Amino acid sequence: MKIELQKNVYFAYCRDFEYVAVVAGMLADNLDGRLCREIYGEAFVSKMKKKHRELAEIINSMYLGGLEMLEFLMDYQTEKFDFKEYLSYIESMDTAQFIYQFFGYSATLEEVKTALKDDEALAKLMDENKLHIKSYVNLKHLINHRKEYLDLYVSCIEDIKVPELEEYLDQYEKLLPQLEAEIKSLLSEKTPIEVSQEIMNKCFRTIRDYEYYAFLPVAMLPRNAVTYFEKNQYVLYSKNRMISRQKALNILKVVSDETRIRIIDLISESGKVNGKRISEWIKIAPSTVSHHMEQLVECGIVKEEKNGNYKEYSIHHENGENLIKELEGIILKNTDYRL
Repeated sequence: MKIELQKNVYFAYCRDFEYVAVVAGMLADNLDGRLCREIYGEAFVSKMKKKHRELAEIINSMYLGGLEMLEFLMDYQTEKFDFKEYLSYIESMDTAQFIYQFFGYSATLEEVKTALKDDEALAKLMDENKLHIKSYVNLKHLINHRKEYLDLYVSCIEDIKVPELEEYLDQYEKLLPQLEAEIKSLLSEKTPIEVSQEIMNKCFRTIRDYEYYAFLPVAMLPRNAVTYFEKNQYVLYSKNRMISRQKALNILKVVSDETRIRIIDLISESGKVNGKRISEWIKIAPSTVSHHMEQLVECGIVKEEKNGNYKEYSIHHENGENLIKELEGIILKNTDYRL
């Protein structure tokens, strides 16, 4: 389904995106696979990781855990998304264009073309531009064996299409009118870019007008949200973007740590603070700060903003207020007292 909310601004849903999200959530160790384990069970997930270990190894060397598969939406225009047709389109791409898009336009197309002619130049390009992959060996595999990678992906998707998943998605799709109304309401007060920033829980370093905006809820997305952009912008977000009981639980789990509470206290007192300042004040290593901040941003209680060479953090007051309201509704439902 695809609904135009404003000129060149759409709300859309595609079940095939759910399958891509499941593969990422099931095989990527750095993503949230709890919903996969809930639907499939631990034994099935373990079985899939073993059966598709080659695909899992490649996916685990990627920053987005295989969600890079959707980077090609930029130039793939179709009213009705068909995943097999989409994979055929990817398979037919020029190698340089494939690498250029697969890693999110991190380097220029000309730089990629030059690097493909020399292994040393390719390794340097990967290191300097952070091509969303940690393994040079896996990068070479993608370059030389693209069809094999796509075949592995198709095989895994066929295995994860079980009745339990389809039933879950059938129920989720009943919520689409409600989710459409939510995005429409946000757009009545904010620009598409502002809505995108709110969903992503961060201020974008570069603000620009895109030719086309699409907001796509994905039930199985193993992250709060992910955005793909070049000339167009696609924002995929999980159903738990707004504070709900489960979201409240997730936040409480993250903040139930003395160091993170101290970090939140510092940010709240300062208004906005960078990671270096947090490291100095809390007296912990910058790498440890990064780990804590990743958790706090991911759960939605802290916002992240790029400022020069630093990331600055501030409290997400709206999510904080919604958390309080959710707890109020649970704890104080049988009393006249309200916070």
